[in-house]
Amino acid sequence: MLDLSSRFLHSLHMAFLSLRSALADHFGEEEHIATISLLNLASVGFFTDHVAKLEGFADSAAALEHTRFRHLPWWQTSIWLPISFQPPPEPAMESDGWPVFLGSCQGLLADLAEIQKLSDVSLGATPEGYEMMRADYGAFIRSGFELSDDRSIIQWVWRGLHDSAELAMSRSSPILGME
Repeated sequence: MLDLSSRFLHSLHMAFLSLRSALADHFGEEEHIATISLLNLASVGFFTDHVAKLEGFADSAAALEHTRFRHLPWWQTSIWLPISFQPPPEPAMESDGWPVFLGSCQGLLADLAEIQKLSDVSLGATPEGYEMMRADYGAFIRSGFELSDDRSIIQWVWRGLHDSAELAMSRSSPILGME
């Protein structure tokens, strides 16, 4: 388990402030950084509302403090590390006054597996357009693609989080989730 001491969190906060440029420096050109779209912040909120309802809460705001799925993107900015640990109950740090969640890729995958068992929307299925996004992100963005139904949005966000966590673990790299 990871020690989440204040010294570690301070160091992690400093690392977060320059994570994007550090990733670009580490991997070279930006095209070597994997990008997986979760569509937009509203889509992620729609997914977390779905999860909250699976747990018996009215919405994600009601679930935030009581959910058992601690590794989900309940905050606008999230970082998942490819190591196993329990996240702190509150976001680990702030950036420009906004909370930044720190989670585990292994924990995220475990939460997603449990959510898949509870949900009736065929989580794990690949919605229309998702493979196009994975194959060529730039072309996907230029295409103006939009999902037409709620089920596909939930499937998309679940698949994107799942694929991101697996990719991060295979590359021993963090996930940076932000708007």
